[in-house]
Amino acid sequence: MKDRLLKGEENLYLDYMMRGSVRLGKGFYDPAIQDFNVALKLKPDLLDAYHIRGVAYREKGEVDKAIEDFNTTIDRKPDFAEAYYNRGVAYYHKSQIEKAMADYNTSIDLNPTLTRAYYQRGILYHDKEEVDKAIEDYSTAIKHQYNFADAYNKRGLANRDKGKFNQAIKDFSKAIEFRPKFAEAYHNRGETYAVKGDSEFAIDDYNKAIGHNPNFAEVYYSRGQTYFRQHEFDAAIQDFRKAINLKPEFTAPYLALGNMYEIRGEHSRALENYTKVIELKPGDASAYANRGNAYCRQGDLEFAIEDYNKAVELEPNHNGAYVGLGNAFNKKDDLDSAIRYYNKAIELEPEYPDTYCNRAGAYQEKGETDKAIADYTKVTALQPLIKEAYYFLGEVYMQVGNWSEAKLNLTVAGTLGVDVIGLFGKKYGSVANFEQKTGIQLPADIVSLLASP
Repeated sequence: MKDRLLKGEENLYLDYMMRGSVRLGKGFYDPAIQDFNVALKLKPDLLDAYHIRGVAYREKGEVDKAIEDFNTTIDRKPDFAEAYYNRGVAYYHKSQIEKAMADYNTSIDLNPTLTRAYYQRGILYHDKEEVDKAIEDYSTAIKHQYNFADAYNKRGLANRDKGKFNQAIKDFSKAIEFRPKFAEAYHNRGETYAVKGDSEFAIDDYNKAIGHNPNFAEVYYSRGQTYFRQHEFDAAIQDFRKAINLKPEFTAPYLALGNMYEIRGEHSRALENYTKVIELKPGDASAYANRGNAYCRQGDLEFAIEDYNKAVELEPNHNGAYVGLGNAFNKKDDLDSAIRYYNKAIELEPEYPDTYCNRAGAYQEKGETDKAIADYTKVTALQPLIKEAYYFLGEVYMQVGNWSEAKLNLTVAGTLGVDVIGLFGKKYGSVANFEQKTGIQLPADIVSLLASP
């Protein structure tokens, strides 16, 4: 009692409330709770003590105790909007989303200017992918508090989800204006620039985010992704490794490293990183699918098939895993199985041109030339820049003796920069070998496209 700041025994509880509030603000949760306990002993009907002690319990992570205190507050004062709001936040921490939503709604009904309630409800709507409602709530929060940096940041994320990239950038910029050291807003704006293809602006924002928070692992990962897309692989590796050093349980950089090593043909390193993702996150279907790709390219087809099947088990609609299964069975010369898996992949993602290209190759090997032609034609319609499809289409037309179409497609392929002679030579060796293998006599104008003078 000797610490009291106010005269008069009857006001001693106020001293403890004041000191507890200061301690709470500094993050000293246990001493704050002790002060609120004393205040309640001195004045058992002090609702503010229950309420603010609930906040301290919640911030400490003792959410059930927090809810108990908020319940006591609400039972005794059913129109206390702040108590509903704070209980809603506690329910959100427990992933009791419907209860949280009900409390946010009640707090807003009781106090339509309760800014934080709109903000938190916006987060709930955003989590539920009700993006328009989230934007409306973030906007209302901003209306009530014009410099609410967190609300601008969250609204920026929601606008980005809707594809409104310029509006998102404006929101992130506003968040930064009101909080110049807001590392998360710099990161989010950088990611938005990256989606737009503005790599220089993206990297500049990532650098600023790191400047304000050097231990922000996600920013190093994002910057690494941008370097990767620019083919600055050494810089990308450095950033991915930095992200891992800062946050060893963060799986995305391992996956990114695996993808990068796989593209570079360093399959063993790719496998090592994919395996690390699986160790940290056994339910990650993409990690199994990507490791399956690495195994498949190495020729370890049984391991590849095992991983693809695991990916499908974890995520039955994983298009990439079905494509991988098709590729693996294609390499095993089980063309019927390959086609079956390609069919499933196309059913899941009918606009993905690579799958048609792979299935066309399987049909071509089976001698089902009409189906191969249809698939290669589909590829050129979906993605005209897949240049090799024109070569393969020309090859199938050669097999059926349609010389005009064969010449047209081989010429287009050559014009687009495809090494027509190289591709033909890799598969058949020479015109003579092709003619011997297929029994087809090639016209001179076709021969001139396939062989060096």
